[in-house]
Amino acid sequence: MTPIRPTRLALACGLLIGAIACARAEILADFLHRGRLNGELRSYYFMRDYATPTVPNADAYSLSGLFEYQTPTFLDGFSLDASYYTANALGTHSDVPARVDVTLMGRANSINALGTAFLQYQHHGVWVRLGDQTLATPWANGSDSRALPSTYEAAYVKFTPITGLTFHVLRILRYRSRTSDGYFRDTNYHSSGWRGDANYGGVANLPASAGVTSGTLALAAEVQRRALDTALWYYDFANFARMAYAQGKYEFPARGSLHPYAQAQLVREWSGATAFTSADTHLFGEPGTTTDNLTWGLVAGVKIRSLDLSAAYNRLQTRGTGAFGGGALVSPYTAGYATDPLFTTSMIRGLVELGPGTAWKLTGSLFVWDKRVQLITSFAQYRTAFNGNDTETYVDAIYQPQSWWKGLSLRNRVEIANGRVNPGHRHFLYDRMQIDYRF
Repeated sequence: MTPIRPTRLALACGLLIGAIACARAEILADFLHRGRLNGELRSYYFMRDYATPTVPNADAYSLSGLFEYQTPTFLDGFSLDASYYTANALGTHSDVPARVDVTLMGRANSINALGTAFLQYQHHGVWVRLGDQTLATPWANGSDSRALPSTYEAAYVKFTPITGLTFHVLRILRYRSRTSDGYFRDTNYHSSGWRGDANYGGVANLPASAGVTSGTLALAAEVQRRALDTALWYYDFANFARMAYAQGKYEFPARGSLHPYAQAQLVREWSGATAFTSADTHLFGEPGTTTDNLTWGLVAGVKIRSLDLSAAYNRLQTRGTGAFGGGALVSPYTAGYATDPLFTTSMIRGLVELGPGTAWKLTGSLFVWDKRVQLITSFAQYRTAFNGNDTETYVDAIYQPQSWWKGLSLRNRVEIANGRVNPGHRHFLYDRMQIDYRF
């Protein structure tokens, strides 16, 4: 028998390993090819027009892209997702800092961030997502009205044991605001530039010396049954507040072309506020030692074919002596953004930003031209204890063409605010022109 030389053996092993590697590479390439690539391009121009001469008008432009890749499902329910966010002002920022609307994308000429990067499992009524992700819960969400949405480093589990019943468990560790390029242990109450975070647009009450937050725990149960949708949420905003939130919607039986509906919500906050008290910080100029407030709201509405009309009411009140901010509703991830779920919140602000008081809002929405065009208008009035009275008049027009232009959206949002809270106690006009293309 002729012995096999070591060089020939090594060559044979090398060829075998190479063949296996090529086969695996082909399998991996085929696997990745079966994945899904989504994207969105945004061209936004925002303009702030102040009636008072003491505050300069401000504007900002942003061209942004959100690119997401999701693998196909493997191992009976697992998948991976990653997205990259980028926004660029294209050198259009004013040389005068006060003339830049920093809420659109901050002060920098560009933002580049890893938006999402998570492992997901979905099978047999169980949904698990671990890593950097977008959220759509009532009081921790994407606040997606700027160049980029907010994202969260979190673990999120949903369990649906039977149809119509879903349980949620959410643990947020870190937060990336919509103008930030990374994740931080902060909130919208932390100051802009806190430990390098370019977080703009929030309330920013806390000083630069404020400590970190250990995140948020949230639990929820949702029930959907025929015409009734209800949800009960519990949030533990570490160092800020504990919150119980209930919401519900009921659709009454139709009467011809009339489809009436009603909604209700209840918010109860207590405890916490240590992030403010340890920094000797107040909200609305009102001291306090603990978060303590109650908010409730109602909506009555009717849909008539492509028309939707509704009237909403909210009341925010303190529940005890020594309440922080005179009974302020503390919302670490939406404060200043006006993206909370209160029925009367407008484009510019709501009771979270204005403080304890009452608000009512009338809204109308109409689809025309085969639902290519949506027209929205609303009027809201706020009567508050510490910021006086305020009105918000809103007009919104959205055009979404069909056929090969599908995915394109042209939108113009305009709101005029009148109230003592505005600079110079004069009116404030906010105009937002938005072009989106999803592919």
